[in-house]
Amino acid sequence: MTDNIINAFSTPIYLSEVKGSTFDNVQEEIESCLDKLNMRMNDDWGKTHYMSDPNFVEHLFEKYSLNSLMDAIDRHLKRYMKQIGYPLKKYHYDSSWVALFEPTNYGHIHDHGAVDISGVYYHKTNGKDGKIFFESPNTNLASSKAFNHLSNSMTCEPKEGRILLFPGWLKHGIKMNETDDTRISLSFNIYFDYD
Repeated sequence: MTDNIINAFSTPIYLSEVKGSTFDNVQEEIESCLDKLNMRMNDDWGKTHYMSDPNFVEHLFEKYSLNSLMDAIDRHLKRYMKQIGYPLKKYHYDSSWVALFEPTNYGHIHDHGAVDISGVYYHKTNGKDGKIFFESPNTNLASSKAFNHLSNSMTCEPKEGRILLFPGWLKHGIKMNETDDTRISLSFNIYFDYD
């Protein structure tokens, strides 16, 4: 018998890209609604970055008919659920919003609570204006000398058209934008409809 490592209790994070004409349509839809938004900071968060809805009650995608974006999310959500073996039937958006990161803006570590899936779509980025990072959900690893190095965070670079989907309970944040550019992403929360 050979020695094996079993990576028990992993947390699947879905990473893919919206491409081709779908990408063009999504980008155009988003551009058409950006001028209509009242971007503001959430005072409860310590004024870290701008959001279209700091209270997370609005469904921006529906309000501005971002149908190409919702169709793309639907395709990727179905792929994600198929890969983890979950028979997705129905779901609905809890909320969706735009996040804008000016130079020196960042996003503190947080989670999205009891929602089933959270996600982000990168609309405008130079790739160096604030990586998303995920904290290990297994905090017990940090208490052991042998496993402490496995308890670190994982980062993912932003890229225009990139979509990330992950469990709503997974703690994450956004590194500081240390460039002179503005990054724009769209985030969302999804609940599954259980029979």
